[in-house]
Amino acid sequence: MSRHPAPDELLLDYAAGALPPGPALAVALHVALDPPARRLVERLEAMGGLLMEGEADLPPDEAALQAALARLDATPVEPRPAPPRPLAGFEWAPPPLVRHLEAGARWRRVMGGFEEIRLRLAGDSSNRVSLLRLEPGRGLPVHRHVGTEYTVVLQGGYTDATGNYRVGDFAVGPGPEQHEPIADPGPPCIALIVLEQPVVLTGPWGRWLNPLVKRDLI
Repeated sequence: MSRHPAPDELLLDYAAGALPPGPALAVALHVALDPPARRLVERLEAMGGLLMEGEADLPPDEAALQAALARLDATPVEPRPAPPRPLAGFEWAPPPLVRHLEAGARWRRVMGGFEEIRLRLAGDSSNRVSLLRLEPGRGLPVHRHVGTEYTVVLQGGYTDATGNYRVGDFAVGPGPEQHEPIADPGPPCIALIVLEQPVVLTGPWGRWLNPLVKRDLI
């Protein structure tokens, strides 16, 4: 069970298919790694299907909800399709991510001491979606956010001012407060990061580097 679960309203939007591809992928990875989140999403999706079949005419009270859930419990569960085979070197990648990794995917060293694989998701030009890898004890540059950030940990873990995050944990950016995620001891920390807006570097080099960050050059 995740110590940092995704917000219920985000899981509801995911189950309803209301999220853009970038945030949807982040939630899909959290759901794949966190059994309670997966069970909740499965119930929400199935209940949505029941409501579309006719339950939508019932008043939104507790009795109607319990009736829908009772029907859900009696509905046979269809077998899941076989997950895609992981790529060599990406055995840690959950199935929802594998289909977005190209056969030639390679880590790229980024200024600041971490590595990145940029993911290009069809239909989502408004979010920057990346895999980041940090060696133990290394941190991302100190920064703050002007837009929403979604993070899900896929390997290892990291710690910042908001807490410690391990595999499957989900974080919705700290907002305007600056933070410096630092990888925990052990295997390298690998996380999927979805950014609505470029970060603002607040360290000593931020004044010169922020124009490049804003133009998506680094």
